[in-house]
Amino acid sequence: MKIFRYIFIPLVAIAFIFSACSKSEETGKNESTVIKQKDYWTCPMHPQIHADRPGACPICGMDLIKKVVDKKEEPATDKDMTNMVSLSGNKQFLANVSTIVVKKENLQEQVTAYSYLDFVENNRKTISARFNGRIEKLLVDKTGDYIKKGQALFEIYSPDLVQAQNEYLIALSNASNSSSLINASKKKLEIFGLTSDQIQSLEKTREINLMLKYFSPISGTVIEKKVQEGAYVNEGTVIYDVAELSTLWNISEVNENNLANIKVGSPVKLHLRAYPGEEFNGRVTFIYPVVNSQTRTVKVRSEFPNHGGKLKPQMYGETIFTKVGGEGLLVPADAVIFAGKRSVVWVKTGDGMFEARNVEIGNRFGDKYQILSGLNEGDEIAATGGFLIDSESQLKTGMPTGHQHGGTSTPAEQKKTSSDKMDGMKM
Repeated sequence: MKIFRYIFIPLVAIAFIFSACSKSEETGKNESTVIKQKDYWTCPMHPQIHADRPGACPICGMDLIKKVVDKKEEPATDKDMTNMVSLSGNKQFLANVSTIVVKKENLQEQVTAYSYLDFVENNRKTISARFNGRIEKLLVDKTGDYIKKGQALFEIYSPDLVQAQNEYLIALSNASNSSSLINASKKKLEIFGLTSDQIQSLEKTREINLMLKYFSPISGTVIEKKVQEGAYVNEGTVIYDVAELSTLWNISEVNENNLANIKVGSPVKLHLRAYPGEEFNGRVTFIYPVVNSQTRTVKVRSEFPNHGGKLKPQMYGETIFTKVGGEGLLVPADAVIFAGKRSVVWVKTGDGMFEARNVEIGNRFGDKYQILSGLNEGDEIAATGGFLIDSESQLKTGMPTGHQHGGTSTPAEQKKTSSDKMDGMKM
């Protein structure tokens, strides 16, 4: 019996110790749960900072914000803590989270440049005096008038014309004159601007006209009238500045980095301040060979038909060059969060569940990025509110997922840096 008593007492003691340890462990878990359920203050940019009262972040100095734990949320698994975030419908609404389905789209790269309209150089001409004389009457006397080829422009008295007519009549009346002399005197009248009808009338009437009408050799709009009635002009004096406005040039200033997206013959679109909401279509005709050393831009010339005369020289506008490059996955630019060398997109994996996905991005097309890897067609992602999801992830896990403040170092690296600084101060 004594031996049994000696054995029984240690067994009871061991059982009591195990029971006490079990209760202590359970109490510790409950205390841990209680601690985790308490509200605390943390830094939105450094979620590893936890404090039991308001204050300033010891890293960046920002005011700490109060973090209220949602007791209704189920405990997160290790995977949720590192890669996933659960948001209730109310939180998604408050965070303005909207989702879209990733799909393939045409990769149309656009380059936008400011521009202005100008005259087509070879469609702009001047009408000048081919002889000395006095303008007796202007038949086209207003800037902006449209003139047609063969239309009478002005009446002029010119001693040079009188003499040229007399020489031609003498050549015709003298039978001994050769045909070459007659042709030479006739050619002189043509050079002075007389039409074939005027020369034939001179041959028939054999009368010299002191006053002759001058007819337009071209069609176009009078950009500027240079003389007045009664003015005396010399040979070469400009009387009218005329331009054909059925087609206009559009001169754009394109950054040299975007020249690879512009080709001669490619279509372009033009938006003008004078006609908001209206679009004009043209084509690239020439890329200038010189780069502006000050602005690092190159002039690109396009031609636009001027239907209805709506386009005016010196109008300012915005030119859009488009380059089509096949198909690819495109996501809104706001959906991509840049974290140092990484790019993150939040993918919806279930009801209220979002997972951080590392992606490789390509070129930017307008307000979208091309995704080279990391996403598949049909994935549902957060188009807006991704930054707030990322902040929620940092607050829950204490680890950076996407956006980081003050560099790309991890909390462990930041802690090591702070420790090194403390050691330096001690030394």
